[in-house]
Amino acid sequence: MDELIVGTYEGFMLGYSLSSQDEVTKLKQTFATQSHTSSVRCVSTGGKFLASGGTDDKVVVIDMKSRKEHTVLMNHDGTINAVAFTNGGTHLITGSDDGKLIVTRVGNWQVEKIWKKAHGGQPITDIAVHPSDKMALSVGGDKTLRTWNLVKGRPAFTINLASKGVTMPTEIKFSPGGDRFSLVSLQNVDVWTISKAGIEKRITCTSKPSCVQWITDERLFVGLENGNILSLTVSDTQAQTFSAHKQRVKSLHYENEVLYSASSSGEMKVWTVTESNNLAEICSANAGCRITCVTLNRQSKFIKKEEDAVEEAKSDSEEETVPDDAGDNSEASEEAEEVSPPAKRKPGAFVTISYGDDEKEGTEPSPKKIKRKKRNRKPKNKKSQ
Repeated sequence: MDELIVGTYEGFMLGYSLSSQDEVTKLKQTFATQSHTSSVRCVSTGGKFLASGGTDDKVVVIDMKSRKEHTVLMNHDGTINAVAFTNGGTHLITGSDDGKLIVTRVGNWQVEKIWKKAHGGQPITDIAVHPSDKMALSVGGDKTLRTWNLVKGRPAFTINLASKGVTMPTEIKFSPGGDRFSLVSLQNVDVWTISKAGIEKRITCTSKPSCVQWITDERLFVGLENGNILSLTVSDTQAQTFSAHKQRVKSLHYENEVLYSASSSGEMKVWTVTESNNLAEICSANAGCRITCVTLNRQSKFIKKEEDAVEEAKSDSEEETVPDDAGDNSEASEEAEEVSPPAKRKPGAFVTISYGDDEKEGTEPSPKKIKRKKRNRKPKNKKSQ
């Protein structure tokens, strides 16, 4: 069962899950922690970890299996506005008011890359990682949209949003397939298409949009400041409007035909998305705090996957102790390699890039090593002259 994780203005992190009792479905609180000393601004989940950023300049990482604080990252000097795990859960990307975009490896929590002036030194507003983990998008105070090549670990493209009629971008989010993404700003939600490298559709709302949740590559929900939720497709000329909350819809999340919505007043609601894309309320609850951000913890799926991987590794290890069968277990061997850390590095993903010394793992020499080799050549050239 998915778990709703909310961050609050009061610094609390709260967890809720759906539970049924006497044929009545309710949101039941699963945990509460106050690792931040001030407002929580953003949250993200990756594997068994939950990361949250706050106005206290901290990124707090919680192990959701043990429900305990795992580590605290103090790499920024300003409010953390965006935290985003890569979809493979191998890296955490963070952005802050200090203008830095930082990539941290999950596990040893070492910083692998820092762009000190990712948006010209202006605050970073939001980050979105592509489903392929090959690139990420960010928006910031310089009113630009920047593309980051996560395979080569460097910036790729910069788009001046003002030239596109976009001002004050606040949220960016990819569709499930990754060819489209939404950009929220002032009264508009713009749908961009990567293959066409431009805006495909502009949705002008009667109330200021606050958040977007993609359901498919065609359909999306938009949360508004007046508490309503819009339902529409990219090809629709008119959206359906649902009266959801009395105050601003702060965040939307979708999983398994269920839509979760949270209001800045602290109210949370769970909806069933029908075949006709209508919303039917399942239940509601109030956190008793002002909600600032929301994410979903898919811990049950991760635990099952992790347990299956461990069993595969044990099985493969036992089979390898019998030499006669060694040639008959190629499939089991391949599965076991996926469990080991090097095999988790998917081709084309950010994790194949080495910003430090990874030569022990058989990767290409790190950039630092290459530079030393070049410097060693210079004295030889001088002598020859």
